[in-house]
Amino acid sequence: MVPYEEMSILIVDDIESMCKSIRGMLKVMRFGKKYRFAHNGAEALKMIREIPVDLIISDWNMPGMTGVEMLEEIREDPALRDIPVVMVTAEANREIVAEAAESEIDAYILKPLTVKVLSDRVVAVLEKANNPPPMVRHLKKARLLKEDGELEAAIAETKLAQKADPRSSRPLRELGYLYYEKKETDTAENWLIKAAKMNNLDVFAFHLLGEIYLQRNDIAKAADCFEQAMNISPRHISRGVYFGKALIQKGMMARAEKVLDKVIELSGYSQPLVEEIISHCMEHRAYHYAVKLLNELIKFEPDRVDLLSLLGLAYEQIEEWLNALKFFLLAIENDKKNLPIKLHAAKIYSRIGQPFRAEMMLRGVLKLDPQNNEAIELLKQNG
Repeated sequence: MVPYEEMSILIVDDIESMCKSIRGMLKVMRFGKKYRFAHNGAEALKMIREIPVDLIISDWNMPGMTGVEMLEEIREDPALRDIPVVMVTAEANREIVAEAAESEIDAYILKPLTVKVLSDRVVAVLEKANNPPPMVRHLKKARLLKEDGELEAAIAETKLAQKADPRSSRPLRELGYLYYEKKETDTAENWLIKAAKMNNLDVFAFHLLGEIYLQRNDIAKAADCFEQAMNISPRHISRGVYFGKALIQKGMMARAEKVLDKVIELSGYSQPLVEEIISHCMEHRAYHYAVKLLNELIKFEPDRVDLLSLLGLAYEQIEEWLNALKFFLLAIENDKKNLPIKLHAAKIYSRIGQPFRAEMMLRGVLKLDPQNNEAIELLKQNG
């Protein structure tokens, strides 16, 4: 145990004055000997991977990698995962409570900070880290056993954790996860249901139940669980994306669209996310939904050749030839050397009975690429 006054502490906040203010409070408390600052989660991770620290005090919301995203990385890294982390946040809401359970935040503090509140929280966190209660000790041992592939021993240890603190949902959730890993999904389901009943903000339990029901093809129950998880913690929209994609692959488009529309709304209409969903739709022949999303996306970037071309291809797949041609021509207008799209446009001109326009398009291709075999063959057929 490192004496409080000898600790190395990392303070993470995008506002320099806040970092200095927290450092000032820690000095008043006589906590820490070495202090370092980071201004986002990615910077903090780089620093602690180079030089370990005894405590992290981090802001919740920061540009780039947030405090919670940083914490998830820390908890997944065996070399870092036992570092105590205290989060500072401007407001307490159900999402923060859910994140605290899921990402194993040691404590969170509401702004504005005071020396007394910071002191009380830090002391409690450090005491727990240095003298973990029986439940935590059993869960840590179970985690090590699980990583060594000893699932039965990990289950036994987790049951000891559950007996040590019957009021906590964490051991119940962990038992559900371990039985899920053993592919004993009926037993996993029972433990996860218990965890969710005990803590209706346990996002992980709802997500894993959704996985189980999806495997059983019980789409109604799976949808309820994934929706519950998203409602608790909208930041984890990846759950909804996963579920929506799975529904597309199962050909359940009405349900998939409902799920993915909600996911996109929760994301604040994230363009990279929409493009990811479009790509999945095109891959799995969900062309009507791809058309819908592409039309919305093009409103914001009307000159993007790749989007215009993709929308033309999607319309082509559902045999809306005039719409396909419209977007192919827009793509060509923005990229006159786009030979593959010119070939698509030529084929549509032929299909809709406009051989002269098809020939003009093909001759344009051959002007740029005289040896283009596809254009040569199409020109013969058109003649």
